[in-house]
Amino acid sequence: MARNEKTVDDLISELNAPARSPGKPPRGKGNLWLLPFTLLALGFAAGWSAASFRPPANGSATSKPGQITRQDLLAAGWQEAAQGVFTRRCQDNCRIPVRYGGGIADVMEVHCLDRPCGEIRAEFVVLDGRSQQIGEVKKSRDGRQGERLQLVIESEHPDAQRFVLQSFSAKARIE
Repeated sequence: MARNEKTVDDLISELNAPARSPGKPPRGKGNLWLLPFTLLALGFAAGWSAASFRPPANGSATSKPGQITRQDLLAAGWQEAAQGVFTRRCQDNCRIPVRYGGGIADVMEVHCLDRPCGEIRAEFVVLDGRSQQIGEVKKSRDGRQGERLQLVIESEHPDAQRFVLQSFSAKARIE
């Protein structure tokens, strides 16, 4: 039989020792709730301060360093269609819609860099595989300064192969 390390006298002395009251936490573990609360507060403070470093989400055009310039847009393949208004076929962040049952769809981007675009009007010619005109598509939309818009162009004609921009205007109403 294995011998226990505690003797009968040790067990009796443990029974005679004063008992802990049920309301008091065990020694050394009384402030365990303070650690998670402190970590939560530090995480909240770090997130709050990190959010102040983010650029504004409203897309306003300001003259801060790091903002998009005319040269940046021209280098990225944009064309200046009007003073301060740039256009191109959508390249970066596009999900060009797919037409089922014939026809085509495309997306044109408009960037109102230096001024409000106002009423944007774009007219496209629809061409077939032999570059013959088979239709027209007109699109209009309003744009504010600093905004980057997408115009979705669609043609239901089953022979349609591509779109060609025929005219573009962006006229802001000045009051």
